Amino acid sequence: MRRILGVLAVAVVVSSVALAIPPYPAPTIEAVVTYVVDGDTIEVLIQELPTPAPAGLAAGKTVRVRYIGVDAPEVTDANGTNATDLNAALVQNKTVYLELDETLYDDYDRLLAYVYLDPEGYLMVNLMLVATEIIRARFDSDTDRYEALFRYYDSTPAPILPEEQACISWDEAGDHVGEVTCVTGVVASVGTSRGGDVFLNLGNAYPNPNRFTIFIPARCAGKFETQFGARFWQRLRGVTVSAYGEIELYKGVPEIELCDPSRLTIED
Repeated sequence: MRRILGVLAVAVVVSSVALAIPPYPAPTIEAVVTYVVDGDTIEVLIQELPTPAPAGLAAGKTVRVRYIGVDAPEVTDANGTNATDLNAALVQNKTVYLELDETLYDDYDRLLAYVYLDPEGYLMVNLMLVATEIIRARFDSDTDRYEALFRYYDSTPAPILPEEQACISWDEAGDHVGEVTCVTGVVASVGTSRGGDVFLNLGNAYPNPNRFTIFIPARCAGKFETQFGARFWQRLRGVTVSAYGEIELYKGVPEIELCDPSRLTIED
């Protein structure tokens, strides 16, 4: 954690000295951070707004804000707590200034914003977090104003499966619950929930309990579609895939939950 905080300090210096975010205007929304949800999401109490105010915003309203361009690990993942702590160290209980892009809200009604520590718009929290070694940049076509900066400062490499660690077969996964490893097999069936969760069942089709499931939560499905194409899972029946992550049991069935597309391999 000490090393990560050191990297964060460097990121603050870089942002304050090297990054002149204009020619875009300074942020026009002032708010106070009331709660840090995780490494890339906060809740704020709106203080001041431009006229006319952006849709859905009003002074005195509490809003959940998702940082544009930031892909922090989930709270339950490795480094998830560290990412949340880093975010809190920067913004908890502080006055921040928000800049919006073309798309105002995501699918979960969170306000999408670039968050600054100064009213001039030089100290961007989004970039400070991405410059650390545990938080990755995220690239969405509908919020790409500073994409070049995020690509430049992203210092977190995609996870790479060690060459010496071979994937285990889907039917061996039940013997490795709690381990972080690679599991491979042929997709026997694909399912989706009403909420948009995706289930890839390896070895045997649902509801056969003798199967292995790759679970992609709805909140992460968009990342995979960006990587593999829209509704890519519909094309995977009969295809061999591999997933890298922690094996868990859900109702007696071993599974890996994925939120990072780099941890899913689809064979040609």
